[in-house]
Amino acid sequence: MGKIKLSNEQELSIIADGIQAAGDSLTISLTADKTIAECDEIFSEAMNTKKITVLDSAREPFMIHSGYTKLQSVEKLYDTTVDYNEDEDGNKVQVIGTAIRVSLIRPDKTEQRIASLEDTVDTLTMEIMGL
Repeated sequence: MGKIKLSNEQELSIIADGIQAAGDSLTISLTADKTIAECDEIFSEAMNTKKITVLDSAREPFMIHSGYTKLQSVEKLYDTTVDYNEDEDGNKVQVIGTAIRVSLIRPDKTEQRIASLEDTVDTLTMEIMGL
C-alpha cells in the first residue's frame, strides 16, 4: 500500500493501484481507516487538494497531481482488491477488503474565474455594509 500527501501536509494511505488520473478527473482509492464523512470533510476543502503528492515506499515524492480541487463523490467499496501478496510459488494473490474511493475534478478556467469574482463581490459587499 502507498501513501499520498495533501497540500495541508496530511498523509493518507491508498490501496494498491489506488490513484488514477484521466484528463480533468482524479480518482483516489484510500484504505478504510477513515469514515466516508471524514474523507468528505478532508477532500471538500479545495486548499487540501490543490496539490496531491504520491509518495513512494521511501516516502519520497513519486508523482504530483495539481489542481484537482472540486470534490465530485466519495463512496465506500466493498470486496475490492486493496493489496497483493505472494504465494509460495511467487504468484501475486489479491487481498480483498474495503476501501473508500474519492473522485475529484479540475474546475475549468471559467468556473474558477466565476468563483473568484463571487468571492470579490462578497468581500466588497461586506466592506460597504461595514461588516
